[in-house]
Amino acid sequence: MNDKGSSKSVLSGLLIVLAGIGSLALTIWFLIVLLDLKHLNTSGFTLP
Repeated sequence: MNDKGSSKSVLSGLLIVLAGIGSLALTIWFLIVLLDLKHLNTSGFTLP
């Protein structure tokens, strides 16, 4: 029982960390794409 609880807490912590990193990366990528589209005035999305 104790092992399951600790592994669950570790899993939830990892998920929270992954979600934070993912949202940060998505925000930065979205900003880069928006700035790129605004600056170059291209019609398609460009990957940085």
